Amino acid sequence: MGLNIKSDRGRGGVVENVHMDHWTMDDVGRAINVSQYYVLEARVNSTEPKVSERTPVYRNIVVDNMSINRCRATVGFEKMPPVMINIEGLPEMPISGLRIANIIASGKSGLKAHDTVAMELHNVQVNADSGPAFLIRDSKELELDGVSTREPLADAPVIRLDRCPAPSCAEAGRLQAPGHFSPWRRVS
Repeated sequence: MGLNIKSDRGRGGVVENVHMDHWTMDDVGRAINVSQYYVLEARVNSTEPKVSERTPVYRNIVVDNMSINRCRATVGFEKMPPVMINIEGLPEMPISGLRIANIIASGKSGLKAHDTVAMELHNVQVNADSGPAFLIRDSKELELDGVSTREPLADAPVIRLDRCPAPSCAEAGRLQAPGHFSPWRRVS
């Protein structure tokens, strides 16, 4: 495991104004994990979406200037999805103001994120062996600028957005190989 920020409903607390910069990761399980869905085997996670002092709050986190090579995208837990970069907010308390910039990542699968507000991806290249390079769901005020992949896959979009209203999309790098379908798939 590389960078790991985790909590779950019922633990509470605030993680804010954190800046991680200039990391290199080789042959890691999961490179970046920012999750409010961390559940220990012996605990049962409540699905009650009430905001209280026991609801974890994540805001204003910056991950910048990272090189991720040969990420295996797993961490040894069957319940955790195999991804290089995993961002999991809560529907009732989304991760707010997460900024990921200047990243080059290669490995088994890409970036998956859900339940965020004002997440920014700037100059992020994800080179995944399978699936979409970027799969983002249920996120508001999303900003994509300079997101790319080295070699788009024939059977998956580079970027898939599900229930992400009015994303801001600036300059995009290599998103489509000649003769392949659209690099974007948006599901409302």
